[in-house]
Amino acid sequence: MPIPEIYVHNDIEENLNKLGWKELEGYEGEAFSNYIIKPILEEQLKIINDHIGEYKDEFIEKAINKLINEPKPEEILDYIKNGILITLDKGRKGQVSNRVKLIDYKNIEKNIFNYAHELKFKGNDNIIPDFTLFINGIPIIIIEAKREFSEKETYEEAINQINRYEREAPKLFNYVQFAIVYGDEKLYIPTYPNEEKEDRFKKPYKWKNEKKEEDIWDLLKRERVLDTIKNFIFFSKDRAGRKTKIIPRYMQYWAVKKAYERITNYLNNKDYKNRGLVWHWQGSGKTFEILYLAELFYNEFKNKDPIVFIMVDRRELETQFNDDIIALQNANFKDCFKKINSVEELKGVLEDIKESENNPNISEKGVYLVMMHKFDKNKLKDFIESFGSIDKKEILILRDEAHRTESGKFATLRNKILKNAIAIGFTGTPVHKKDMSTFKEYAYPQEGEFYLDRFFIEESIKEGFTLPLIWRVVKPEDIKDISEEEIKNIIEKLFVDEEDADKIVVSKKEIAEKIKLSDLLKSESSIKEASKYIAEHILEDTENFKFKAMVVAQDRKSCILFKKYLDEYLKEKIKNYNENWTQVVITYIHNDDVEIENYKKEIEKKYGKNVDELNKKWTEDFINKENPKILIVNKKLLTGFDAPILKTIYIHQFLKDYLLLQASARANRPAKNKKYGLIVDLTGILIENYKKAIENYNLYRDEAINKDILNNLFVETSKIWESFLTKLNEFKELFKLIVGIEFDDFIVNLKKQKNSKEFKKIISKIILSDKFDYFYAKLRELIQLFEAVGAYGEKLNYYETYEWLKIISAGINKQMRPKSYKIPYNQIKKEVIKYLEFDTYADIASTSINPQLLENLKNKDEINVIVADMIYYALDTLQNKKEPIYRMIYDRINELKNAYISKTKKNEYVINELINCLNALKTYEEEEKTLSKSEKAIKNMLFYLKNVENCNIKKLPLTEKTLKNLEDKKLIKPSDFDKIKKFLFVDLKNAIKETEKRRKVSNKIVEEIIKPIFI
Repeated sequence: MPIPEIYVHNDIEENLNKLGWKELEGYEGEAFSNYIIKPILEEQLKIINDHIGEYKDEFIEKAINKLINEPKPEEILDYIKNGILITLDKGRKGQVSNRVKLIDYKNIEKNIFNYAHELKFKGNDNIIPDFTLFINGIPIIIIEAKREFSEKETYEEAINQINRYEREAPKLFNYVQFAIVYGDEKLYIPTYPNEEKEDRFKKPYKWKNEKKEEDIWDLLKRERVLDTIKNFIFFSKDRAGRKTKIIPRYMQYWAVKKAYERITNYLNNKDYKNRGLVWHWQGSGKTFEILYLAELFYNEFKNKDPIVFIMVDRRELETQFNDDIIALQNANFKDCFKKINSVEELKGVLEDIKESENNPNISEKGVYLVMMHKFDKNKLKDFIESFGSIDKKEILILRDEAHRTESGKFATLRNKILKNAIAIGFTGTPVHKKDMSTFKEYAYPQEGEFYLDRFFIEESIKEGFTLPLIWRVVKPEDIKDISEEEIKNIIEKLFVDEEDADKIVVSKKEIAEKIKLSDLLKSESSIKEASKYIAEHILEDTENFKFKAMVVAQDRKSCILFKKYLDEYLKEKIKNYNENWTQVVITYIHNDDVEIENYKKEIEKKYGKNVDELNKKWTEDFINKENPKILIVNKKLLTGFDAPILKTIYIHQFLKDYLLLQASARANRPAKNKKYGLIVDLTGILIENYKKAIENYNLYRDEAINKDILNNLFVETSKIWESFLTKLNEFKELFKLIVGIEFDDFIVNLKKQKNSKEFKKIISKIILSDKFDYFYAKLRELIQLFEAVGAYGEKLNYYETYEWLKIISAGINKQMRPKSYKIPYNQIKKEVIKYLEFDTYADIASTSINPQLLENLKNKDEINVIVADMIYYALDTLQNKKEPIYRMIYDRINELKNAYISKTKKNEYVINELINCLNALKTYEEEEKTLSKSEKAIKNMLFYLKNVENCNIKKLPLTEKTLKNLEDKKLIKPSDFDKIKKFLFVDLKNAIKETEKRRKVSNKIVEEIIKPIFI
């Protein structure tokens, strides 16, 4: 007999009382037509609006009437957030205005927090949520409860019920901001009226507290509810134009709160740190993290004229942010939002900010969307010389895709102008290289801080924010070789008119050494065979185009070839195929190659739009319309492109590191009935690059490894800069000693005279000096030090010096290099590739989870699938299973995952153990079909005792007899389970000698194994 639902209700009431929510009494059975509790609201508004003196009652009455009669949920959310502006006409006294607050967000105790149990609300069909939570008499949250252990009543039932409420009593959901689902899962979902009775897909979320422990009650803390409503809930429109409601996921909320803590500590002079890195994987919602933080900063520092710069480095991202902000409602920062369209506009904004610093009568606040490239040193050179820097601290830089464009001139200039600003970077794939480190630019690695918050692939998949990726590895079965004679003929034809043609002697081995994988992937034969493979598999891979696909080609010419051959082969395979199904989305530049220029003219003529308009249209249509079904890209859309409809990516490009992770993540966005993303690796080698990239990123979550990285890889930027300045002075002295003139005078003279002969003469003097080796080492060291400091603001004044150092280095290299005929390998290589013939592409591996495949992989020299993704996929399959044996297998695979990531176990060991787990799972699944409840319980108990408690016991006679009797009972009482505990305690007497331990094991088995099966 299942546990009655009333027990779940009692649990909810108990927890609400603990959190300070008080039970609402005296309204049971009443159908609310106005949905608010007017007496409570009137009384509370008098308390929290003590700023209103004269006409307070009249202001409050009008505010309540406006709240009750407002038909739009967006307006009501504004009222709840910001209060209601009421204007009274007092005749000769004129008009009097006041904003009537509905909630006091500053003084939590001035508000009243109530809950009502099974309160009836009026609608097309009266509805009775299990619990309704009120703040100052306004319904804000509902809770729908279901039995925690039931085959029929699950959290999905509760969600369906909430969706029904939205249709049947839509006006209630003008006020209710979100709903809690409390059953076998504890979840929350945004709510809003559904008068149109649409079929909505709203993903429910789990809430975790700051320690990342699942805890729905943390979300219902009174201060958390107020903070969430005020700063984290908005109405918007999705990219198809449908109304939607934005509510934070737990990792978004905590990342924003950590960033905000960094901001407040800096502005309140509690800490010098003014940077922070939010490392969140693709698809986990970084765009809204940026908008949440902008809103929070703007709201809390409004009286200090806050400035926010949302910075991006690509047009697509700029358009995406602009569209998202325009669609966003209920955000206070939108009152002063502006997109900066030109360098001149940027100058104007910076001048206004600087003027407001010196003039207290000027109020300058704003939220600006700006491209990084607007901070162009060349275009701002004269401006910066007279402008200097801005001292203001209340400036927040929110940098999306912070792993790019952060070490060069743009970032350096930005940091110099906004020298005291706070900078928070957001990325899914931070970079750490010699000349660019996201950690150094946005965190404090020298102090052990690599990020403010991290949410990487494994967590994102586990939480369902992104899907697991399945990899299929494909390669041509063979490539037809080319002979020495054929190479000779190619060279003769290619250079027939060259006077030095006789000097061009190239062997087959030399050409083979020059040809890289990236060259082979440009071969027309390779593209043709890859297109044939795609055409053969695409219906299956996209589930008959229920989802869509992307092809990633090596270069832009390859994209056009893919279009040609896909059109050809898809026509053969699919009867109703038309050429609008596939479209090429690439960047077109001035003076493009002939093939690209011709294709550009062809599509502009065909569709009557320019290529920028076509790229935009096809990208949007891919997400929102039936066609195109396949996008062919090179670099465009590999990062930042969010299309849940995209399931399959065919990669025919050599990618590695963060770009490979970013590109593959385009397929991981959740959508209805989409179980996973599929990556088809047409190069045959990317899987190992992918695995290596994940391993490298996972290093940063291990404290011991972090300490080692910190000690060996990171040096404080200011120290590197000091070293550069010291060594620059030493270099200048050495230059004067060798050349006989000051280094700065040398540069001035050359700039005036532009005399190449004089330059060569000085380079010769340096090379012939007995101090040349020392000089050249110093020169190279200076160049490397300058590049190593990244976007350090002080280096802006030394860029010209840096350029001259590189010119001197290049001059030395050129003069020392012996003159000889240079063989044109690139031309030969391109021509040779045309003659290569690729055989049919065939699958060589896949991540389908079955023991046989893993057994086969063990015997290969190269494992062509990523063990990590196999494990994550297995975990995803098992995580919703409730049977104890399933849970134990799940836990074991989790252990294997941790061993794999930390490299404490070899890959072979992990694969062996994974095979054992999958075999055990398969065996149990087959047995389970024939087992009764008592047999299932005994099976699980013996499994637990053997594998967890190390008790090799064969039988539990008393327990087994009692469980069989229990199967026939219609009503199972708590005393029945107490009886089982006693008999189990006796059965375990010989296996577990220690009395207290035996009692604990008996209790645990009954609570965690027997009850879930029988209840």
